[in-house]
Amino acid sequence: MRDIVILVGILALIPMILRRPYIGVLAWTWIAILNPHREAFGFSTSLRPNLIIVLVTLIAFVISSERKSWPGGKLAMSFAAFIGWTTLTAVIAPDREASLEFYNDFVVKMAIHMVILLVVINTPHRLISLVWTYALSLGYHAVKIGLVTIYSGFVIGRYTGFGPADTMIDDRNHFAIAMLMLAPILFFLWKHANHKIMRNFALAGMAMCFLAVIGSFSRGGMLTMAAMMFFLWTKTNHKFASALLIGVLVLGAVSFVPSEYKARISTTFDQFSGQESAYEDENELDESFCLRVANWQLGFDMALDSPIFGHGLRSIQNHNVATDYLSDDHICSHKAKYRVRAAHNIYVEVITDSGFPGLFLFLFILVGSWLTCGRIARMAKGRADLLWAHDLAAMMQVSITGYAIGGVLLSLAYYDGYFLIVSMVIVLHRIVKEAVGEAEPRRGDARPTRRRRSGGGTVPAE
Repeated sequence: MRDIVILVGILALIPMILRRPYIGVLAWTWIAILNPHREAFGFSTSLRPNLIIVLVTLIAFVISSERKSWPGGKLAMSFAAFIGWTTLTAVIAPDREASLEFYNDFVVKMAIHMVILLVVINTPHRLISLVWTYALSLGYHAVKIGLVTIYSGFVIGRYTGFGPADTMIDDRNHFAIAMLMLAPILFFLWKHANHKIMRNFALAGMAMCFLAVIGSFSRGGMLTMAAMMFFLWTKTNHKFASALLIGVLVLGAVSFVPSEYKARISTTFDQFSGQESAYEDENELDESFCLRVANWQLGFDMALDSPIFGHGLRSIQNHNVATDYLSDDHICSHKAKYRVRAAHNIYVEVITDSGFPGLFLFLFILVGSWLTCGRIARMAKGRADLLWAHDLAAMMQVSITGYAIGGVLLSLAYYDGYFLIVSMVIVLHRIVKEAVGEAEPRRGDARPTRRRRSGGGTVPAE
């Protein structure tokens, strides 16, 4: 039954997409983030619904009479340059077949998605619709794992299977960071939704995000959550009251966290307790943390050997490429379990895959997005009609902060959820520039606008 409902729902979207290509982008986002076909158990699990939506969206995009305009700006240009450079390094990789396999499965789909998004999402109403699509799609997984966390007595972290299977967030650590990136967006929706039901959904979603992080047993997720709370505290005007609230939340979380999770977190801090060196006695090191440091060393050695083009996508975990760079100098290299694994660091991952030019472009996008959020907030400050834009920019800045911090321990360099937020930052910047008279509207039709109420706030309609 689920399979039939999913298939009928996808087919029903086709006429709407052909009429309005931006609906195709929303449907594309829904399938890419939620992966609804993986929630069934029959024939739909083997379907490729995204392929149908992609083809229909591309056709609608081509035949649409609406003016197609690139948002412009350095951030959009750097995104295109990063995709171009990643494509080049994937093609010339030592193990081209393995590199292109990951490129075709993840990178190129994400790139096409974001490029079409940047062109057709060109009004406040469309952007808010995209924000809701992202939040509800990922929020479904937050609610599911949050409820399972409660039902399991907060010990779900012992098991696997968090996000959709065969995606970048099926790992519990990756899933925890995705939840933390979602929470600020839900806060924005809670603040600006006009309908009480939608506000309640957003509030419940935020709670489920934090429950899912606790249930994941992810140390990186917990440390990232602490850093994000500190960042939010620096931004508030009521520091004493907010510090008191955060303290109450922390005490509440600690009371529910199982003892084994507390032990996992404490071992992380123990790594830095040595007087002369954090690695004086490798036998006492936490194995998980130790192996991460070893892979960082391995990735840096690989990058120095090919500093311009790197070694291709997912090269650090490719036995045919990385094995030759293993060295006894790497921490934990003497351990029987030490072997080529993931980069466990977005920055090491990119520099190993695409060299220093790739890392420069990646950092330019990351830092540029963060700074652009601040720029949007300053442009929108004091304008009632742009209050939503001010708050959305602030919350996306928090999400990017979480990604930048949490990514130090994870291989999430090509996570589509992150690049979706970057794309929304680019679109929001252009919309605000149009509102303050610094850019021409990108919409090519001459239909008059009217005020329309939506779940995300009152914004200009189509």
